[in-house]
Amino acid sequence: MRVPFGFVVLLLSAELNATDIDNSSGLIMSPGWEQVRAHCGGCHSYALVTSQRADRNTWLDIIRWMQETQNLWQFQPEVEAKILDYLATNYPPQPNRRRAPIPPSLMPRNMDKVQ
Repeated sequence: MRVPFGFVVLLLSAELNATDIDNSSGLIMSPGWEQVRAHCGGCHSYALVTSQRADRNTWLDIIRWMQETQNLWQFQPEVEAKILDYLATNYPPQPNRRRAPIPPSLMPRNMDKVQ
């Protein structure tokens, strides 16, 4: 039985493009995934990470929010850069996946500061 050459090329390209996924975390195994596994899974499910989609600036905003409100520790600059590179590359924005941030003018007032 002869297999068409195009079919073989298609199968080989699919194999080369296959993404390795870490079985324990579900994270895409590419540069920086170890830092994400080490720093993110202690507080919440990795599924929360993999279900989010954002650009690098929005990922940074999410990290800053967690640091300000959820007691996330500060990262060394090189670790933070690896985490942001990883997240922006592997979990980028996709249409209809994440709502746009609420503009500050539409956010509720901080009632703690009202006297």
